Amino acid sequence: MTESTHWTDVEFAELYLGDARLDRRARKIMERFSDRPAASIPKSCNGWGETIATYRFLENEAVEWR
Repeated sequence: MTESTHWTDVEFAELYLGDARLDRRARKIMERFSDRPAASIPKSCNGWGETIATYRFLENEAVEWR
């Protein structure tokens, strides 16, 4: 892993949720949650827009925990 490679790019290299935007959002959410693992979703996110995007992601039928 190079310095410019983010850990989520490595850990989720094989992630495919059927849409590249969902894949990017999943990586971003994991980055935010790992920065503040005990925080709520709104406190983990950078602003209201990102909070709403996270909730939309989690409600998306194409996304499941597995």
